[in-house]
Amino acid sequence: MNPLQRYTSEADSLTKQTQTPQTRARLQFLLAAIKTCKEMSEIRSVEEKSAAKELRDYLIGAPVESRTYSALTEANTGQLVPASFYNQLLTGIAQYTELMSRDNVSLIESEKALPLTLPTLDLSTITSAIVSQAVDAPPVANPTISSMVLGGFSYRTNPIASTFELEQDSFESITDILTAAFSVALARGIGSDLVNGSGSGAPLGILTAAGTSGITSASSSVFVKSELQSIYFSVNRAYRVSPKCAWLMNDATYNAILGLKDATTNRPLVSITEDGEKLFGKKILISPDMPTAAGSKAIVFGDLGQFQVRVAKNGVMVRRNVEALGYAEQGASLYTAYLKADSALNTAGASTSPAVVYGTLHS
Repeated sequence: MNPLQRYTSEADSLTKQTQTPQTRARLQFLLAAIKTCKEMSEIRSVEEKSAAKELRDYLIGAPVESRTYSALTEANTGQLVPASFYNQLLTGIAQYTELMSRDNVSLIESEKALPLTLPTLDLSTITSAIVSQAVDAPPVANPTISSMVLGGFSYRTNPIASTFELEQDSFESITDILTAAFSVALARGIGSDLVNGSGSGAPLGILTAAGTSGITSASSSVFVKSELQSIYFSVNRAYRVSPKCAWLMNDATYNAILGLKDATTNRPLVSITEDGEKLFGKKILISPDMPTAAGSKAIVFGDLGQFQVRVAKNGVMVRRNVEALGYAEQGASLYTAYLKADSALNTAGASTSPAVVYGTLHS
Protein backbone atom coordinates (compact mmCIF):
# COMPACT_ATOMS: atom_id res chain seq x y z
CA MET A 1 0.00 0.00 0.00
CA ASN A 2 1.49 3.34 -1.06
CA PRO A 3 1.36 6.47 1.18
CA LEU A 4 -1.66 7.95 -0.64
CA GLN A 5 -3.71 4.80 -0.16
CA ARG A 6 -2.64 4.50 3.47
CA TYR A 7 -3.53 8.11 4.24
CA THR A 8 -6.92 7.80 2.45
CA SER A 9 -7.80 4.57 4.28
CA GLU A 10 -6.97 6.05 7.67
CA ALA A 11 -8.93 9.25 6.91
CA ASP A 12 -12.01 7.22 5.92
CA SER A 13 -11.76 5.28 9.17
CA LEU A 14 -11.49 8.44 11.28
CA THR A 15 -14.55 10.06 9.69
CA LYS A 16 -16.67 7.14 10.93
CA GLN A 17 -15.57 7.63 14.53
CA THR A 18 -16.74 10.06 17.22
CA GLN A 19 -14.75 13.22 16.70
CA THR A 20 -12.37 14.45 19.42
CA PRO A 21 -9.69 17.19 19.33
CA GLN A 22 -7.10 14.45 18.76
CA THR A 23 -8.95 12.76 15.87
CA ARG A 24 -9.72 16.13 14.25
CA ALA A 25 -6.03 17.11 14.39
CA ARG A 26 -5.06 13.78 12.92
CA LEU A 27 -7.68 14.12 10.18
CA GLN A 28 -6.34 17.57 9.23
CA PHE A 29 -2.86 16.10 8.97
CA LEU A 30 -4.10 13.25 6.76
CA LEU A 31 -6.04 15.58 4.45
CA ALA A 32 -2.94 17.76 4.00
CA ALA A 33 -0.83 14.68 3.27
CA ILE A 34 -3.37 13.38 0.73
CA LYS A 35 -3.48 16.72 -1.04
CA THR A 36 0.33 16.91 -1.17
CA CYS A 37 0.66 13.38 -2.59
CA LYS A 38 -1.98 14.02 -5.27
CA GLU A 39 -0.45 17.32 -6.38
CA MET A 40 3.04 15.92 -6.46
CA SER A 41 1.95 12.97 -8.60
CA GLU A 42 0.18 15.32 -11.04
CA ILE A 43 3.12 17.66 -11.63
CA ARG A 44 5.87 15.02 -11.73
CA SER A 45 7.24 14.49 -15.24
CA VAL A 46 10.11 12.65 -16.89
CA GLU A 47 11.91 15.94 -17.61
CA GLU A 48 12.53 16.64 -13.91
CA LYS A 49 16.25 15.93 -13.69
CA SER A 50 17.64 18.59 -11.36
CA ALA A 51 18.89 17.67 -7.89
CA ALA A 52 16.05 19.52 -6.20
CA LYS A 53 13.39 17.73 -8.25
CA GLU A 54 15.01 14.32 -7.78
CA LEU A 55 15.09 14.84 -4.02
CA ARG A 56 11.46 15.97 -4.07
CA ASP A 57 10.43 12.75 -5.83
CA TYR A 58 12.47 10.73 -3.37
CA LEU A 59 11.03 12.41 -0.28
CA ILE A 60 7.44 12.11 -1.41
CA GLY A 61 7.76 8.49 -2.53
CA ALA A 62 10.09 7.14 0.18
CA PRO A 63 8.74 4.84 2.88
CA VAL A 64 7.79 6.80 5.97
CA GLU A 65 9.09 6.08 9.41
CA SER A 66 6.25 5.18 11.76
CA ARG A 67 7.29 5.57 15.40
CA THR A 68 7.19 8.02 18.28
CA TYR A 69 10.04 10.51 17.91
CA SER A 70 12.81 10.11 20.48
CA ALA A 71 16.60 10.02 20.60
CA LEU A 72 17.83 7.57 17.97
CA THR A 73 19.69 4.52 19.25
CA GLU A 74 19.05 1.97 16.50
CA ALA A 75 21.19 1.45 13.41
CA ASN A 76 20.69 3.97 10.61
CA THR A 77 17.76 2.94 8.44
CA GLY A 78 17.21 6.01 6.28
CA GLN A 79 16.76 5.91 2.50
CA LEU A 80 19.56 6.46 0.00
CA VAL A 81 19.35 9.83 -1.72
CA PRO A 82 19.62 10.55 -5.47
CA ALA A 83 23.22 10.80 -6.75
CA SER A 84 22.74 14.42 -7.77
CA PHE A 85 21.67 15.34 -4.25
CA TYR A 86 24.77 13.58 -2.86
CA ASN A 87 27.03 15.67 -5.12
CA GLN A 88 25.24 18.86 -4.15
CA LEU A 89 25.49 17.98 -0.47
CA LEU A 90 29.23 17.20 -0.68
CA THR A 91 29.88 20.48 -2.49
CA GLY A 92 28.10 22.39 0.27
CA ILE A 93 30.09 20.58 2.98
CA ALA A 94 33.40 21.37 1.25
CA GLN A 95 32.51 25.07 1.11
CA TYR A 96 32.25 25.14 4.90
CA THR A 97 34.98 22.61 5.73
CA GLU A 98 37.89 22.85 3.30
CA LEU A 99 39.28 19.52 4.54
CA MET A 100 36.38 17.88 2.67
CA SER A 101 37.35 19.38 -0.69
CA ARG A 102 38.86 17.23 -3.45
CA ASP A 103 41.14 20.17 -4.27
CA ASN A 104 42.76 20.23 -0.83
CA VAL A 105 42.99 16.64 0.46
CA SER A 106 42.91 13.09 -0.87
CA LEU A 107 39.16 12.55 -0.88
CA ILE A 108 38.12 8.92 -1.27
CA GLU A 109 34.50 8.34 -2.26
CA SER A 110 33.73 4.65 -1.84
CA GLU A 111 30.45 2.84 -2.40
CA LYS A 112 30.49 1.17 1.05
CA ALA A 113 31.97 1.83 4.48
CA LEU A 114 33.89 -1.45 4.82
CA PRO A 115 37.43 -1.08 6.25
CA LEU A 116 39.77 0.28 3.58
CA THR A 117 43.52 -0.34 3.88
CA LEU A 118 45.85 2.17 2.18
CA PRO A 119 49.64 1.94 1.79
CA THR A 120 51.86 4.70 3.20
CA LEU A 121 55.44 5.61 2.30
CA ASP A 122 57.99 8.12 3.57
CA LEU A 123 58.86 10.33 0.59
CA SER A 124 61.57 12.25 2.46
CA THR A 125 64.18 9.46 2.32
CA ILE A 126 63.68 7.55 -0.93
CA THR A 127 66.43 8.20 -3.47
CA SER A 128 68.29 6.76 -6.47
CA ALA A 129 71.89 6.21 -7.62
CA ILE A 130 73.89 5.46 -10.74
CA VAL A 131 74.42 1.76 -11.38
CA SER A 132 77.46 0.74 -13.42
CA GLN A 133 77.51 -2.36 -15.58
CA ALA A 134 78.93 -5.51 -13.98
CA VAL A 135 79.01 -3.80 -10.57
CA ASP A 136 76.71 -4.84 -7.76
CA ALA A 137 74.65 -2.01 -6.35
CA PRO A 138 75.63 -1.23 -2.75
CA PRO A 139 73.00 -1.85 -0.09
CA VAL A 140 70.85 1.16 0.73
CA ALA A 141 68.38 2.09 3.42
CA ASN A 142 65.00 1.22 1.98
CA PRO A 143 61.95 3.28 2.99
CA THR A 144 59.39 1.09 4.70
CA ILE A 145 55.91 0.73 3.26
CA SER A 146 53.31 0.60 6.00
CA SER A 147 49.55 1.08 5.97
CA MET A 148 46.58 2.88 7.47
CA VAL A 149 42.97 1.75 7.72
CA LEU A 150 39.91 3.90 7.04
CA GLY A 151 36.42 2.96 8.19
CA GLY A 152 33.22 4.99 8.28
CA PHE A 153 31.86 6.82 11.33
CA SER A 154 28.18 7.69 11.03
CA TYR A 155 27.15 11.33 11.49
CA ARG A 156 23.53 12.44 11.94
CA THR A 157 22.13 15.97 11.73
CA ASN A 158 19.59 17.47 14.08
CA PRO A 159 16.04 16.90 12.73
CA ILE A 160 14.51 19.75 10.73
CA ALA A 161 10.74 20.31 10.95
CA SER A 162 8.70 21.35 7.91
CA THR A 163 4.91 21.67 7.58
CA PHE A 164 3.02 19.99 4.77
CA GLU A 165 1.62 23.38 3.74
CA LEU A 166 5.13 24.76 3.30
CA GLU A 167 6.23 21.70 1.30
CA GLN A 168 3.13 22.01 -0.86
CA ASP A 169 3.32 25.76 -1.51
CA SER A 170 7.07 26.12 -1.98
CA PHE A 171 8.65 22.70 -2.34
CA GLU A 172 11.60 23.69 -4.53
CA SER A 173 12.84 26.31 -2.06
CA ILE A 174 12.31 23.91 0.86
CA THR A 175 14.56 21.41 -0.92
CA ASP A 176 17.26 24.05 -1.31
CA ILE A 177 16.94 25.02 2.34
CA LEU A 178 17.20 21.40 3.48
CA THR A 179 20.29 20.82 1.34
CA ALA A 180 22.01 23.95 2.67
CA ALA A 181 21.10 23.12 6.26
CA PHE A 182 22.27 19.50 5.98
CA SER A 183 25.56 20.67 4.43
CA VAL A 184 26.35 23.07 7.27
CA ALA A 185 25.23 20.64 9.98
CA LEU A 186 27.33 17.77 8.64
CA ALA A 187 30.30 20.05 7.96
CA ARG A 188 30.32 21.29 11.56
CA GLY A 189 30.27 17.80 13.03
CA ILE A 190 32.68 16.15 10.60
CA GLY A 191 34.94 19.20 10.26
CA SER A 192 35.59 19.31 13.98
CA ASP A 193 36.75 15.68 13.99
CA LEU A 194 38.84 16.10 10.83
CA VAL A 195 40.86 18.65 12.79
CA ASN A 196 40.75 17.40 16.38
CA GLY A 197 39.56 13.78 16.20
CA SER A 198 41.46 11.34 18.40
CA GLY A 199 41.24 8.35 16.07
CA SER A 200 39.54 6.35 18.81
CA GLY A 201 35.79 6.18 18.15
CA ALA A 202 36.22 9.09 15.73
CA PRO A 203 38.28 10.00 12.65
CA LEU A 204 41.98 10.71 13.20
CA GLY A 205 42.20 14.50 13.12
CA ILE A 206 45.03 16.26 11.34
CA LEU A 207 46.18 18.05 14.53
CA THR A 208 46.33 14.74 16.39
CA ALA A 209 48.37 13.05 13.64
CA ALA A 210 50.63 15.95 12.55
CA GLY A 211 54.26 16.11 13.66
CA THR A 212 55.75 19.06 15.48
CA SER A 213 57.64 21.73 13.57
CA GLY A 214 59.54 22.50 16.75
CA ILE A 215 58.42 26.12 16.47
CA THR A 216 56.70 27.97 19.32
CA SER A 217 55.84 31.64 18.82
CA ALA A 218 57.28 34.34 21.04
CA SER A 219 53.81 35.86 21.30
CA SER A 220 50.79 34.10 22.75
CA SER A 221 48.52 35.42 19.99
CA VAL A 222 50.42 35.68 16.69
CA PHE A 223 53.31 34.25 14.67
CA VAL A 224 55.95 36.53 13.12
CA LYS A 225 57.62 36.11 9.71
CA SER A 226 60.71 34.28 10.98
CA GLU A 227 58.56 31.75 12.87
CA LEU A 228 56.33 31.10 9.85
CA GLN A 229 59.42 30.73 7.68
CA SER A 230 60.86 28.16 10.10
CA ILE A 231 57.59 26.19 10.05
CA TYR A 232 57.68 26.28 6.25
CA PHE A 233 61.21 24.87 6.02
CA SER A 234 60.59 22.23 8.70
CA VAL A 235 58.68 20.26 6.02
CA ASN A 236 60.78 18.25 3.57
CA ARG A 237 60.83 19.64 0.04
CA ALA A 238 59.35 16.38 -1.29
CA TYR A 239 56.13 17.36 0.48
CA ARG A 240 56.42 21.13 -0.05
CA VAL A 241 56.32 20.78 -3.85
CA SER A 242 53.00 18.91 -3.70
CA PRO A 243 50.09 20.76 -5.38
CA LYS A 244 48.12 20.17 -2.16
CA CYS A 245 50.76 21.58 0.18
CA ALA A 246 48.96 24.26 2.19
CA TRP A 247 48.52 26.14 5.46
CA LEU A 248 45.57 25.48 7.76
CA MET A 249 44.43 27.94 10.41
CA ASN A 250 41.48 29.67 12.08
CA ASP A 251 40.07 33.01 10.90
CA ALA A 252 41.59 34.73 13.96
CA THR A 253 45.10 33.44 13.17
CA TYR A 254 44.67 34.35 9.51
CA ASN A 255 43.54 37.86 10.43
CA ALA A 256 46.67 38.36 12.54
CA ILE A 257 48.97 37.08 9.77
CA LEU A 258 47.32 39.37 7.23
CA GLY A 259 48.89 42.35 9.00
CA LEU A 260 52.46 41.00 8.71
CA LYS A 261 54.85 42.60 6.23
CA ASP A 262 58.28 41.81 4.87
CA ALA A 263 60.75 44.11 6.63
CA THR A 264 62.85 44.50 3.48
CA THR A 265 60.18 45.17 0.87
CA ASN A 266 57.42 46.37 3.20
CA ARG A 267 55.01 44.17 1.26
CA PRO A 268 52.39 41.94 2.95
CA LEU A 269 53.45 38.34 3.54
CA VAL A 270 50.06 37.12 2.36
CA SER A 271 49.44 37.49 -1.37
CA ILE A 272 45.83 37.57 -2.52
CA THR A 273 45.23 36.51 -6.12
CA GLU A 274 42.46 34.99 -8.19
CA ASP A 275 43.68 31.57 -6.97
CA GLY A 276 43.08 32.58 -3.35
CA GLU A 277 45.25 33.66 -0.44
CA LYS A 278 48.83 32.36 -0.27
CA LEU A 279 51.67 32.48 2.24
CA PHE A 280 55.18 31.78 0.89
CA GLY A 281 53.43 30.67 -2.29
CA LYS A 282 51.26 28.04 -0.56
CA LYS A 283 47.48 28.15 -0.28
CA ILE A 284 45.87 29.22 3.01
CA LEU A 285 42.90 27.12 4.12
CA ILE A 286 40.53 28.26 6.85
CA SER A 287 39.03 25.92 9.43
CA PRO A 288 36.77 27.26 12.20
CA ASP A 289 37.79 24.22 14.27
CA MET A 290 41.49 25.11 14.46
CA PRO A 291 42.38 26.39 17.97
CA THR A 292 43.56 29.94 18.67
CA ALA A 293 44.20 29.96 22.43
CA ALA A 294 47.63 30.53 23.96
CA GLY A 295 49.59 27.28 24.07
CA SER A 296 47.53 25.65 21.29
CA LYS A 297 48.56 24.14 17.96
CA ALA A 298 47.24 27.15 16.09
CA ILE A 299 48.69 26.54 12.64
CA VAL A 300 49.26 23.53 10.38
CA PHE A 301 51.47 23.32 7.30
CA GLY A 302 52.35 20.51 4.93
CA ASP A 303 51.21 18.21 2.16
CA LEU A 304 47.49 17.78 2.79
CA GLY A 305 47.45 15.33 -0.10
CA GLN A 306 48.82 12.89 2.50
CA PHE A 307 45.64 13.45 4.54
CA GLN A 308 43.09 10.83 3.48
CA VAL A 309 39.39 11.65 3.94
CA ARG A 310 36.96 8.84 3.21
CA VAL A 311 33.23 9.27 2.47
CA ALA A 312 30.96 6.24 2.06
CA LYS A 313 28.24 6.87 -0.53
CA ASN A 314 25.92 4.27 0.96
CA GLY A 315 26.11 6.20 4.23
CA VAL A 316 24.49 9.31 2.73
CA MET A 317 20.81 9.05 3.64
CA VAL A 318 17.79 11.19 4.45
CA ARG A 319 15.01 10.11 6.81
CA ARG A 320 11.53 11.61 6.62
CA ASN A 321 9.34 11.09 9.70
CA VAL A 322 5.71 12.11 9.20
CA GLU A 323 4.38 10.67 12.47
CA ALA A 324 6.65 12.24 15.08
CA LEU A 325 4.78 12.92 18.32
CA GLY A 326 4.24 16.64 18.78
CA TYR A 327 4.74 17.32 15.07
CA ALA A 328 2.22 15.11 13.28
CA GLU A 329 -0.63 16.79 15.16
CA GLN A 330 0.50 20.08 13.62
CA GLY A 331 0.85 18.68 10.11
CA ALA A 332 4.65 18.73 10.18
CA SER A 333 7.32 16.19 9.24
CA LEU A 334 10.91 15.82 10.41
CA TYR A 335 13.92 15.46 8.11
CA THR A 336 17.27 14.01 9.23
CA ALA A 337 20.43 13.49 7.14
CA TYR A 338 23.21 10.93 7.63
CA LEU A 339 26.74 10.64 6.27
CA LYS A 340 29.61 8.22 6.99
CA ALA A 341 33.17 9.54 7.00
CA ASP A 342 36.67 8.83 8.33
CA SER A 343 40.18 10.27 7.99
CA ALA A 344 43.85 9.42 8.56
CA LEU A 345 47.25 10.95 7.83
CA ASN A 346 50.29 9.30 6.25
CA THR A 347 52.73 9.23 9.17
CA ALA A 348 55.32 6.89 7.60
CA GLY A 349 58.15 9.40 8.16
CA ALA A 350 56.68 11.21 11.14
CA SER A 351 59.62 10.51 13.47
CA THR A 352 62.17 12.27 11.25
CA SER A 353 60.40 14.21 8.51
CA PRO A 354 56.59 14.44 8.82
CA ALA A 355 54.50 15.36 5.81
CA VAL A 356 52.40 17.73 7.91
CA VAL A 357 53.55 19.77 10.93
CA TYR A 358 52.00 22.18 13.43
CA GLY A 359 53.23 25.41 15.00
CA THR A 360 52.40 26.27 18.62
CA LEU A 361 51.42 29.59 20.14
CA HIS A 362 53.34 30.56 23.26
CA SER A 363 51.49 29.83 26.47
